[in-house]
Amino acid sequence: MAVLFPLVLLLILAMVQGGLWWHAHSVAAQAAQAGVDAGRPVGATQPVAAAAARSFADRAGRGVLTSPEVRATMTADTVQVAVSGTTVRLLPIPGLDIGVEVTARAVKERFTTSLTGGGS
Repeated sequence: MAVLFPLVLLLILAMVQGGLWWHAHSVAAQAAQAGVDAGRPVGATQPVAAAAARSFADRAGRGVLTSPEVRATMTADTVQVAVSGTTVRLLPIPGLDIGVEVTARAVKERFTTSLTGGGS
């Protein structure tokens, strides 16, 4: 029992750590998508996309996604937002940082004209 209990405890902590990583990954993915959604409209700027992603990561990732970093890039046609950070560790093992990095990308919205010229 004295040998088995630490192994069972370690297994349980590893499963909980995996759940924390999964949650942090989900938060980072949603933050990246929020940044892309803010950067897609006509006239949106790169700082607007980055601020939306940072705001979501700070609010939703509190306690699970530590030190989130946001990088937003825009071209004339696309917007891309990357969110990265580390997951909270249950076991204080030095040098064991469990990282999360997610990128979301989409085409920017643009105005178009009708080619048919008629209405219905």
